[in-house]
Amino acid sequence: MEDAAIIRQQVKLLYQHALYSNSAIILVAILMFWLFSGHEYGALIKVWSVTIFTFAAARIGLWYGFTNRKPEHQQTKKWLTRYMWLTFVVGLTWGSASIFYFLINDTQINTLFFVLVCGVITAGVPVLSAWFPAYMFYTTPQITMLTGVTLFEAYQTPSSQALSLYLLVALWFYYLMMTSMARRSNRNIVDGLKLQQKNQALLDDLNWEVAQRESLVEARTTELLVANEQLTENRAHLLKLSSAVEASPNGIIITDREGLIEYVNPRSEQISGYTLRECVGQTPRLFKTAFTTKGACKLMWNTINEGKEWIGEFENKRKNGEVYWARVYVAPIKNQQQDITHFVAIQEDVTEARTLASELNHRATHDDLTGLINRSEFDRRLNDLVLDTQLRDDQHVLCFLDLDQFKVINDTCGHIAGDELLKQLGRHLDKLIRKHDTLARLGGDEFAILMEHCDAHQAQRVADEIRKAVESFQFIWESQVFTIAVSIGMSRIEQQTINATEVLKQADSACFAAKQSGGNCVYLYQDNDAQLVKQAGEFRWVNEIKEALNQSRLVLFTQPIMHIRDDRRHQYEVLVRLKTEEGKLIAPGAFLPTAERYHLSDRIDRWVIDNVVSWLNQHHHQLNHIEHLAINLSGASLGNRYLLEHIINLLREAEFSAKLISFEITETAAIANLREARHFIKCLSELGCKFALDDFGSGLSSFGYLKNLPVNAIKIDGMFVRDILDDPFDAEMVKAINDIGHVMHLETIAEFVENVDILNKLKEIGVDYVQGYYLGKPQPIDEMLAQSTTKLWQHNRH
Repeated sequence: MEDAAIIRQQVKLLYQHALYSNSAIILVAILMFWLFSGHEYGALIKVWSVTIFTFAAARIGLWYGFTNRKPEHQQTKKWLTRYMWLTFVVGLTWGSASIFYFLINDTQINTLFFVLVCGVITAGVPVLSAWFPAYMFYTTPQITMLTGVTLFEAYQTPSSQALSLYLLVALWFYYLMMTSMARRSNRNIVDGLKLQQKNQALLDDLNWEVAQRESLVEARTTELLVANEQLTENRAHLLKLSSAVEASPNGIIITDREGLIEYVNPRSEQISGYTLRECVGQTPRLFKTAFTTKGACKLMWNTINEGKEWIGEFENKRKNGEVYWARVYVAPIKNQQQDITHFVAIQEDVTEARTLASELNHRATHDDLTGLINRSEFDRRLNDLVLDTQLRDDQHVLCFLDLDQFKVINDTCGHIAGDELLKQLGRHLDKLIRKHDTLARLGGDEFAILMEHCDAHQAQRVADEIRKAVESFQFIWESQVFTIAVSIGMSRIEQQTINATEVLKQADSACFAAKQSGGNCVYLYQDNDAQLVKQAGEFRWVNEIKEALNQSRLVLFTQPIMHIRDDRRHQYEVLVRLKTEEGKLIAPGAFLPTAERYHLSDRIDRWVIDNVVSWLNQHHHQLNHIEHLAINLSGASLGNRYLLEHIINLLREAEFSAKLISFEITETAAIANLREARHFIKCLSELGCKFALDDFGSGLSSFGYLKNLPVNAIKIDGMFVRDILDDPFDAEMVKAINDIGHVMHLETIAEFVENVDILNKLKEIGVDYVQGYYLGKPQPIDEMLAQSTTKLWQHNRH
């Protein structure tokens, strides 16, 4: 290890001389380049000068890398090797200068080169003696090549042979003297480094001994200071700990190993009502209530006696007898030998939090308005009851209740009155059911009752009593007395019941059947019940209609409406068909009544309007032969303000005039929604749309309402037109309607024109437009593009 350190110091000395020695070589190279630039062998000397310049610069670069990187011990040999090889190359280059000795026949120049080489050998002694092999690597090529050149000169020139040999002897004598000096210098350097290393080791030992003694003194001083500081800190820590325990927002109780209380903090006194004096010497059983189980206490003591922590909640008792809930954390306190000496208990009064959690749980499972079980909790209980019944052969009944006249109260007195009615009725129903039955409000005016352990016969009797009680219930609001009724649907819960969804579906179907039967009655779900089978068929149509709307499986048809005298005036009524998934077309009479009953008619109307407008945007320029397309609207659409806004937006953005659109509304729908119908007609008429009152004459008050509806035409009900030839009353009705329409400047349209005789009779009466199978059957909407008015009239008449 010591030799490696000395070698490293030798290498450092070697590199320390590198900058100045190689700078001198570079200056010599530049001088030689300049002096011999015009000489006969100037080119060769220049090459030599550039070469030695390059290698000297490389040695300076190596010095720079060594100085900046400061290599570790294991890298020293690598840097020494690099320097040695560059030194050898530089020495070889210096030696190659000997060639000029016999190339240049000039005694002065030859002498200069001879002296120059000797000077380089001399200069290498102080520069390279730090590492003797470096000196030998540097000088050996020079002395060898100079000796060879001198001998060659002596051989070539016998006249100067004596002088050459003399110079050769003198050269070697000089070289050996320089080598000896370099060797002694190297030894002196090595000896000096070793002595320095030894002295440094002694100095390091002395310094280490002094440092050890100073460290020992400092350590003992520090120990005393630390001990004093720890004593001060412990005292402050105890004061802080005592203050923290006293000011803790949680109750803290410390007991001995046997569980006898030694300390309680002020917060614990506030929670329990017992003072420190009253608690000391007592056990925590002081706070125990009759509700605290022995098992919970035993589990806690077993846990903490094993040296573990315990967390749980206890129902404790205050000094005044009041019960409170405490979340308790108990941990053992151990000494240095890890023996348990005390127990510390931290308790937090969570009574308010548990009360809040109880309230939140109640809100999650109960209806906010009535306080009854809500839909989600009812579904859970029903599902549990169905699963339990599948395992045990028992009988239960689900009753689904839907109020019959609730909408009247809501519309008449407002939602506040409706909410109050639901509250009162909920309390009233709760008194009528058995204690173990479940009453829930499912939403809106719908309630449900789970009658457990009850057969269908007994449940029907109870349900009928509930129906009578609701019927006799009187609701008073702002001096007005209201009575309501309820429709009740019932379904059995038996071992064969599939799931809760099936039970709810059956009860809902039975309730709907009760409403369809006039309401205020009880209906028990029975398999293969005729009314329920019919309902199921309607429900299937409901699903078919919804799927057809979603999948755009409705198809537009049109039927011509022709002016009875003018071949050029022509209209079409837009009709709709439903295409099944198998591709079969269904007539509107099969699905539109169901759509009306289940509130889907306005969705169908919207689909028809959207698709008619889209079709007109594409083909309006091909419709010069028609006045307009007539679209039927249901009563639900007349009261739908969103649909009205949608139609207005469509027509404002359309590429055709709104005059191409006419709407037909039934007389009964218009009368039932008179205010909405007037607003609907007014808004769309302002855009240019026409309106016709369809099925006119079917109502008893048709003429009275006609003046209140701003329509453009009336469409005479087909039941009068069909028998116009055989029934004088029908003929007079058609004539009366036609005359009244003309008096009011309205156009008249007669439908159900099925033969030429009816057509001629209508001409005689003076009706304006006619429509029927005799004139043209419904066809896909695109068919009317290929026919002109005259051709169509002639074609359909024949």
